[in-house]
Amino acid sequence: MMMIKVFVIIAFLSLSNSKSNFMHNLPLGEYRLVYEKMYSCKSNNLIQYNVYLSKDTLNTTHLKGNFTFIIPLDDTVILDGNLAYWDSIGGWKSNAMVYIIKNACTNWKKLLGNVWNTLSKSFNFPHNRCPIPVGTYTSTTGVDIKELEDLNFPKVYFYGKYKLTVKIKNVKNEVLCCSVIEFSLLRPWEKPI
Repeated sequence: MMMIKVFVIIAFLSLSNSKSNFMHNLPLGEYRLVYEKMYSCKSNNLIQYNVYLSKDTLNTTHLKGNFTFIIPLDDTVILDGNLAYWDSIGGWKSNAMVYIIKNACTNWKKLLGNVWNTLSKSFNFPHNRCPIPVGTYTSTTGVDIKELEDLNFPKVYFYGKYKLTVKIKNVKNEVLCCSVIEFSLLRPWEKPI
């Protein structure tokens, strides 16, 4: 009888301990977002941005730079997003997720969630609603990159390396602004490579 009690206690302790140390390798789950690169692609440059990642300390990275709107960012333009992933044999595979929607300003604000308010405040937009008027908006202190993780995106997704191409187009399908953001979705305990 004593032997059974000992086995039950050992089994209980090992199971309770294994749950806290279990680091599974499933292909999807809750993730940690790590931004790697941001750059522009070919466009008319009517909506311009010059933003960059600045590694200020060993543990702190800030988004700095400016946005210049030659035309207002409003709901007359179209938002076109295309997510590519890095294939296991090497190379980008486009169309992992495609998002094309009218009313770009309002829908971009919904997608960014709390990040919209953070960017509006940091880049000194006149207000945090649509439309954003013509002008140049500069971030004097930058935005801590950790504040750019609170997006209205799925909280569970496939782990891996991704490239998001975002184009803002007019009704004539002319590209007014084009941006590429490369990032990785890592397991919460993983470190960037």
